[in-house]
Amino acid sequence: MEERKVLIPSTNGNELHGVFFIASEENNSAKPPILIMCHGFTGDKYELERFPETAKALNKEGYDVLIFDFSGSGENKREPVNLLKQSTDLENVYGWIKNQGYSKIAVLGLSFGGITTLKANLPGITSYVFWAPVMLLHTTGDQSEWFKDIDKGPVKIPSSGEYDPIIIDMSFVTEFGKFRVRPVLKKLEPPTLIIQGTADEQTPLELTKKAFSMMPQGENHKLIEVQDATHDFDEKHLQVFIKETLNWLKIYF
Repeated sequence: MEERKVLIPSTNGNELHGVFFIASEENNSAKPPILIMCHGFTGDKYELERFPETAKALNKEGYDVLIFDFSGSGENKREPVNLLKQSTDLENVYGWIKNQGYSKIAVLGLSFGGITTLKANLPGITSYVFWAPVMLLHTTGDQSEWFKDIDKGPVKIPSSGEYDPIIIDMSFVTEFGKFRVRPVLKKLEPPTLIIQGTADEQTPLELTKKAFSMMPQGENHKLIEVQDATHDFDEKHLQVFIKETLNWLKIYF
């Protein structure tokens, strides 16, 4: 197994910082399946070390993994964060991964990375995995505080990791509002797994259930509820998220 830092070109002229977790360096012509992991709002590619821990577990099973920072987050240059930029970033990353020779590609979206994944155009994707995804509009008390003065200019919000605060402006609100998520959910045909904590107050379980009910119903779409897991799940709950993700990928990868 190997960790390799990479810079991925984006359409805004900048480069996105990422880390490849490579299961094996054997010179095989066929690439293994790969999972692209998308971090949440105010997060970064490490997501408080939850993403690297997941990547290493997948490496042991023969999967490659890519984690990366969206524009304006993590190690990347600060610029206003919004849904359109992030979905474009993911499309660029997805295309870049294809150019590396990968054909079996799954994408995992955490929280705001979930709706980002839904909005992105990812033709030929093998599977979707969502962890505590934001899919339907919901505003917490913290978010109301962030947005109250946003019409007056850019707002800085502390990052959840070790990096500088992120920036949002009115484009964050307008781009989110323009995205019509329901039609996308109704047409979500690739195998899709959602893992959601029952004690998640930032992405309430009832909203996730509502979003799931809009998806095509069948064996290849599944919602797993993790008892007592909050939005910032870690330790034993993280292990459940990882285990269920691996079980899913073994079936559809």
